[in-house]
Amino acid sequence: MKPSLFVYILSFLLAGLLALEANAQKIKYETGTLEEVLAKAKQAGKPVFINLVPPVSLPGKLPENRPLTNGIEDPQVMKALNDQFLNVQVLHNSPARSKLAQQYSIKEYPTYLFLSPDGHLIHRNKGYSSSPTRYLNDIKAFKEKAGSTYNLSYFQREFDKGRKSPDFLEQYITLRTNLGLPTDHALLEAYVDQLPVSAFDNFSTVQFILEQGPIVDSKAFVFSRSNKTIMDSVYKTLPYTQRSKINNTIIGNTMRKATQTKDKALAQKGATFARSTWNQDYTRGQRAYQSNMVSFYKSIQDTANYLREAVTFYDRYYMAISEDSVKKLMTAQAENRKRQMSQPKPTSGGQTSTQTTYVTTTSAVSDFLNQLNNAAFSIYETGTRNPTYLTKAMLWSKRTVEISPASGYYDTLAHLLYRLELYAEAEAMQQKAVDLAGKEKQSSERFRQSLQKIKNRTL
Repeated sequence: MKPSLFVYILSFLLAGLLALEANAQKIKYETGTLEEVLAKAKQAGKPVFINLVPPVSLPGKLPENRPLTNGIEDPQVMKALNDQFLNVQVLHNSPARSKLAQQYSIKEYPTYLFLSPDGHLIHRNKGYSSSPTRYLNDIKAFKEKAGSTYNLSYFQREFDKGRKSPDFLEQYITLRTNLGLPTDHALLEAYVDQLPVSAFDNFSTVQFILEQGPIVDSKAFVFSRSNKTIMDSVYKTLPYTQRSKINNTIIGNTMRKATQTKDKALAQKGATFARSTWNQDYTRGQRAYQSNMVSFYKSIQDTANYLREAVTFYDRYYMAISEDSVKKLMTAQAENRKRQMSQPKPTSGGQTSTQTTYVTTTSAVSDFLNQLNNAAFSIYETGTRNPTYLTKAMLWSKRTVEISPASGYYDTLAHLLYRLELYAEAEAMQQKAVDLAGKEKQSSERFRQSLQKIKNRTL
């Protein structure tokens, strides 16, 4: 019996040691705010690793496309991150996520950012991988880039010293583009200022400026169009996908600037440019104009204009479509999403690994019903008591549940019915949201709380 007892005790101790070791090998994430971590990194001269994780539908539940073995959790990878970086984990529902997504133009999750001690982006990657080699190569790539002069820290220091030759600025802008960063319009304007007039007769120079997405009516935008022959040649020569990307970048940058400055005139210029890109199709051009203006009014919280424009827009382009057409559109969307799924690819270490990316932003063809549902709930969120607007939104919401019953859609419908003081109907729809959430294998707690508020008349 004694040997058995000894073996039992030894096994127990070994298990405890293994548990302690496993716990010790976790990535050590900083607990302060991102700003505090960046300040700490600058003071300590230590780089920063930021892990922006994807959303999960239930606490502790992993995304379906996450591999069973995640290479970033390999002991060697975690040790390298803990030894060499200050690590930050950014949850999908945190305020920091929204700020970083805009700052670094993040559209897919997980995304990994490697920053220099002074806070400049040096290297980035995205998607899960089952291979530790992938993450070790990321760390290696960061160190190599940080040790060279071809990184953002170096270029910013040189720029601050007054180095502004066209070649230097073109390299700086190109590096930012290669890192997936949004356009720095002050940098682009500085580049255009340094160019001789003859440069705008050069195809490559004009193409380069256009690819940065200059804001409509900015100096870069106007000068890039000063030679109509070159401009026409660019749009006739480049492939459709490249031309489309140029136009979308110009529209996106212009509308973002208009939103940031609450500049209605600039928003109208951006929307007008969007309409002009459909010069052979007036209907789609007008839809592009209205869509951008609806988004602008919503973003700047101009409720009066938003309500008026939104009702016109969604009635015309969403409610006027037949149910069969909607279903065909949804089928096309599903096929489009399948094509966008990442495929297994070999790692640079010569091993085969599974790499997947959790895409959270909408594709070029967005989900029709989600858009209609979100529009209906946006009307509710304005706080309006106007029965005309609320009834319109309620009808949009009813269409979503008729075509595709889902807990979130019923939740929206219940809120609108409640605001219209149709309490019995609201309670019935909210109960359906609760019931469907269970069948959809997602948490129903939020829906239950709303149901109780409806019953108490406190929603």
